[in-house]
Amino acid sequence: MTRDRVLGILAVAAVAMATGFLVAGQVKSQLLTPSNQVARYQALVHSVQDLEKSNESWRAQIATLRAEINALEGAAAQQSATTQALQNQVADLRAHAGLTAVHGPGVEVDLGNGTPAPSEGVQIGYLINYQDVQDVVNLLFANGAEGASVNGRRITPLSAFSGSEGEVIIDQGPPLRAPIKILAVGDRDRMVVALDAPSALPDLRDREVRFQIALTVSGKPDVRLPAYDSSLQIPHVSTS
Repeated sequence: MTRDRVLGILAVAAVAMATGFLVAGQVKSQLLTPSNQVARYQALVHSVQDLEKSNESWRAQIATLRAEINALEGAAAQQSATTQALQNQVADLRAHAGLTAVHGPGVEVDLGNGTPAPSEGVQIGYLINYQDVQDVVNLLFANGAEGASVNGRRITPLSAFSGSEGEVIIDQGPPLRAPIKILAVGDRDRMVVALDAPSALPDLRDREVRFQIALTVSGKPDVRLPAYDSSLQIPHVSTS
């Protein structure tokens, strides 16, 4: 075998080997592509699953936070309502205790002294006394009054009436004398009906006839009562 022929065979073999490598590489690349796609798909699937799990976790946390927020808002609203209710109760108590000024529909009752009757001897029943004022105030509170005042002095549940004929002392304030103006805030119609009833205030009605004492009742659209003045002085009591 000649040298040229050997070289030719070697050349053909080299070309065949190179062609084989090229074909094998192409085949290998074609075989790897589907596996790479599967791997990418699997990676995407895992990523989506992880995201879904993460989202589910966040949704659960958000739901928990919303529930906590709703609970806090409900508690705050309840506390606010409770606080408002307590404030309203305190305001009502202060008003009934006479500690705050009030106004609204009400009545005015005016009491004035009468004239002596010769046939009555030395009796002075023509003078308005503390019992007259007390009877009117009690009747008003029994028939819808929410507050009352006597000659501008606020009456409280603890107010006491005393005095002698022609003199009215409320609590420890200075003595008052007729004319006496009693104001009350509350159920105006009910108070007017009660005051106008023939059976109401029998002593006053009797003395109205016998001594012509003044007793007038009128409904008012807006009556104003001052707050109780706890600094009342006692000018008629001597400290000596």
